Amino acid sequence: MMEKITAVIVDDEPEARELMKNLLSDFSDIEVVAADENVDKALVSISNLKPDLLFLDIDMPGKSGFDLVNELKSFPLHPTIVFVTAYNQFAIQAIKHAAFDYLVKPIDIDDLKATIDRYKNDLQSASSLKRIENLLHNLQVDKLRFSTRGGFIFIGTSEIIFCEAEGNYTDLHFANGEKQTITVNIGRLENQLANYKFKRINRSLIINQLYLTEVRRKDKICILRANEQVFEFPVSSKFLNNLFN
Repeated sequence: MMEKITAVIVDDEPEARELMKNLLSDFSDIEVVAADENVDKALVSISNLKPDLLFLDIDMPGKSGFDLVNELKSFPLHPTIVFVTAYNQFAIQAIKHAAFDYLVKPIDIDDLKATIDRYKNDLQSASSLKRIENLLHNLQVDKLRFSTRGGFIFIGTSEIIFCEAEGNYTDLHFANGEKQTITVNIGRLENQLANYKFKRINRSLIINQLYLTEVRRKDKICILRANEQVFEFPVSSKFLNNLFN
């Protein structure tokens, strides 16, 4: 008798974990050995249980799914990772480029079946470790330090959707819907982000091009998408050509 494929689910939402468990119960050759709510618990499960498959949510409070991938680099084992995410163009493009599989919430049973079939057929040619390295490179996981009123924070550039001037300070708007005020003006921040995929679009806004989905030159409008969030911003004539360079 063929051994079962073991799987670990990582998602901060109890309903999402239960749904994935129910969906996987339709596959007689797959056994869910753990369903964890955060990265730290998942790392313990992965170390102890050595699963074949890891169904990994991306957007979680505290450490994200990408943080877990980064920590897996130091593990002697590398389960096949299937990312599970709400719509996030940047994340999906990075995942596809690194040859990982992914499922978009709400999960369709046919998509799940296709993912499992691909796993069984072992269509991934690159090694797990190589794919991890490619993914982390594409995600720019390097974190920058920003001063705040109460101290400072460390933020990965890929987490920032846009930066908005607030007097002498700047509000950073994140992909998880949260906002953080840093004690740096928009001009200095533009210089700090010069080596990353950020563009100034008017006097008060800097956008992350990783989330840019459309530019309407005639209307001088740009549109950003992150998960279910959609942002539409005016682009001044002075900065319009920057978006095409």
